[in-house]
Amino acid sequence: MAEQTFANQKAVISGATGQIGFAIAERIVNEGGSVSMIGRREGALQEAVARLGDQASYALVDVDSDQEVADYIDGFDRVDIVACTAGWTVIGPVEELPVGEALAMFNSRFFGQCRMIKSALPKIPDGGIILLCSGVGNRAFYPYYAFGAAVAGAIEAYSHHLAGELAPRKIRVNTISPGWTVAAEPDAERSSRAAKPFASEGAQMNAFLRSLDSPMHEIIQPEEFADALVFIARAKHYTGQVIRLDAARSVTDNPLDGAVEPFSYAPQ
Repeated sequence: MAEQTFANQKAVISGATGQIGFAIAERIVNEGGSVSMIGRREGALQEAVARLGDQASYALVDVDSDQEVADYIDGFDRVDIVACTAGWTVIGPVEELPVGEALAMFNSRFFGQCRMIKSALPKIPDGGIILLCSGVGNRAFYPYYAFGAAVAGAIEAYSHHLAGELAPRKIRVNTISPGWTVAAEPDAERSSRAAKPFASEGAQMNAFLRSLDSPMHEIIQPEEFADALVFIARAKHYTGQVIRLDAARSVTDNPLDGAVEPFSYAPQ
């Protein structure tokens, strides 16, 4: 019988209805663990649980709320793995995007992960795993993505220092930095709602989408992030690191050179 990396381990996952979060949840269940998935869309959560079976459950939790996250985590006796994969972004020229929209994104993407971890820490046993999710934008140029890049940088700095703080307990803290991933096209409703009217033209969004291409000219598969978690689980001293699954996008500046055909983007 193949080794079950996550045998009898309990995981909580935010963003589990997304491609990356679901791939991680599926791998944990397939390798002996159980998962509790949180989000805001009950239908999507129910569908995910139905696909994963008896070792999966869900709860409607808004990671923007201190109280909702704390109440949710309080229901566990132990949490072996915390995986934070939820997130959205804002795209547009800095001079046009309202700062309030950027603050809302910071509250959800950065502080949402902080809330999950802060609430879960008393429940995480020594040797547990914390996995955060940032983004390649703080290491490579993307047009109209200054705020998204800032959030990614904040997450990685937080993860780095948290790893040092938790090292005496042998809790490993790492961050995955996704490049262009299957079904990872930005949410038109949330990502552009504050950017109108410029987004109504589509040019800025098309420029952003074109910039997602990488030197490998390949799209990252969600299962690769599950592979990364398995590696972290087995590498007992791997902590404080950023796993850049971006097909070398983070080592280039700006691929807007006609290497790929422009995407078609039609704002809703």
